[in-house]
Amino acid sequence: MQSQEEMLVHVARMYYERGQTQAEIGRQFHISRSTVSRLLQEARDRNVVRISINYPWKRDYDLERQIFKHFQLREVRVLQSMDRPMAEVFKGVGMLAAEYLDNCIRDGMTLGVSYGRSIAATIQQLNPSRHVDMTVVQILGALGSGNPLIEGPDLVREIATLYGATYRYLFTPMIVESEQTRNLLLQEPYVQETLELGRSADVVILGIGAHAAESSGLIWTGYLNQKDIAFLRSRGAVGHMCAQHFDDQGRELDVTFNRRVISIGLDALRKIETVIAIAGTQEKAPAILGALRGNYIDVLITDDKAARYMLAA
Repeated sequence: MQSQEEMLVHVARMYYERGQTQAEIGRQFHISRSTVSRLLQEARDRNVVRISINYPWKRDYDLERQIFKHFQLREVRVLQSMDRPMAEVFKGVGMLAAEYLDNCIRDGMTLGVSYGRSIAATIQQLNPSRHVDMTVVQILGALGSGNPLIEGPDLVREIATLYGATYRYLFTPMIVESEQTRNLLLQEPYVQETLELGRSADVVILGIGAHAAESSGLIWTGYLNQKDIAFLRSRGAVGHMCAQHFDDQGRELDVTFNRRVISIGLDALRKIETVIAIAGTQEKAPAILGALRGNYIDVLITDDKAARYMLAA
C-alpha cells in the first residue's frame, strides 16, 4: 500500500507532467474530483510540487545599439523592464549578466568580484555545467553589512564553488577609520598580493552605486551618515565603484573618504581587460553615466529605464 507522499507524487505527475484532468485522475484512483483537487493542493503545501513563474526576459536591441554606438562599449545588454517590480528587474538584469559572464569564463583566468545586490543577483542566475580552473578574487575589503547575500567574501566563495575554482579573500574592512590605518594595512604582504591579483584580473564584475538610490543607505550604513552624503553630493558625487566616489564626468573625488578605502581602486579598472558593470533602474542612471564617461567600463548590463535616461542626458 502506497504512502500518502507517494500518492501525492503520483497524482501530481499525472496532472502536471502528463496533462491528465482531475476527473481522469479521480476515475483511475476511484476518488472524487474534489479529493484530487485537495491532493494537488497538499502536494504544493508540502513542497512535493513547486510552481514558479518564469518571465520571458527580453532585451531591447534598439537601445543596445544606441548605447553601444554612443559610448563605444565592447558589449551592451539592456533588459526590457516592462514595469515589473524592482526585485524582478534585478533578477532579469542578473540573468542577462550571468549569461554574458558564463561565456567569458575560461581556464587560467582571474575573475575579480565586487559586492552588492546586482552581483548577488547575477551569481544566483549562474548554472554552469563545467568546472573551470580559475581564481576568483575579492577586489575590495569586506562591507561588514551582516548580510551574506551581498558581501564580497561570500559572493567570491559562492561563484568559485559553482565553477570548482579557487578563491582569494581580502582580509580587511572595506573602509577604515583613517588614511594612516589604511596605509598600514596596505603594507601587509597578503593584502598587497591580493590587491595586485585583483588589479591584474582578466575580468572584473561590479555594480555601480548611487547615493540618490534608496538602496545606497543600506550599503553605506555605519560608514556614511546623511551629513557625509550631503557633503559628497556638494562635491559633485553621483556614484561609486570599488567604494570610491566619482562625479558626473567619472572623475574620482579628492576627498578623505576615498583615501580610507581598501580596494583595487578606480584607476585600476581602466587597465583591466574586461570590466563588466551590472546596474539598472533610472535612479542609478546618473551614476552609470558618470562611470561610462570615466571610461571605467567595457561591458554594461542594465535595463531600459536607465538606458533611456542616459541617452536623453
